[in-house]
Amino acid sequence: MTRPYSLDDIQSDVTHLAHLIDETMSKLLEIDQMSLGEETKHYVDRACAFTWVARDLVEHIRDGFSQALRDSGAVVGEEA
Repeated sequence: MTRPYSLDDIQSDVTHLAHLIDETMSKLLEIDQMSLGEETKHYVDRACAFTWVARDLVEHIRDGFSQALRDSGAVVGEEA
């Protein structure tokens, strides 16, 4: 029997998503854009912009969720 999805699970998943998006951003910034054609460079620039927004948003969610847990008195590691 599987256990219910808990607040700890949500916090962990948001943290993992933040790491995934941050690593994606790092890889996109490593691309040598001088070697790309104009159209490809445009798509890489757009991917960077979208990923930057996603990274900022997931960090905001992660930090807000952690603060909400602290404010509510929930203990990390306890089942809801």
